[in-house]
Amino acid sequence: MSQVIINRNTLAHRKRRRGVKTFEVKTFAMLMSMALVISFLSVMMLVNFNHVSTKGYTIKYLEVQQQRLYEENEQLKKDLLERKALTALSISEKANAMVKPGEAEYVSGYTALAQK
Repeated sequence: MSQVIINRNTLAHRKRRRGVKTFEVKTFAMLMSMALVISFLSVMMLVNFNHVSTKGYTIKYLEVQQQRLYEENEQLKKDLLERKALTALSISEKANAMVKPGEAEYVSGYTALAQK
């Protein structure tokens, strides 16, 4: 019977052993880099969500302010129409302070037109 002697100090065996260690280091580095990327993306998503939610509050505040200004504009238009009304003018102090004209004389006939 012939016997086969396996020598574990061959070059191929040493390369395989060295490759296993390198593979373990590469796996650990890959897992750590994946964890860092996932952490970075999570933080970026949180920042983006916070940014979007604060914009939502700002938009809601501006919509409320726009509605308030619209109502104020309607009230001002209403006040303007009341002040322009003839009854409001007759009650005002300016109208009461005016001097009433005397009796009005109207021209009758054609005699008042261009005379020398």
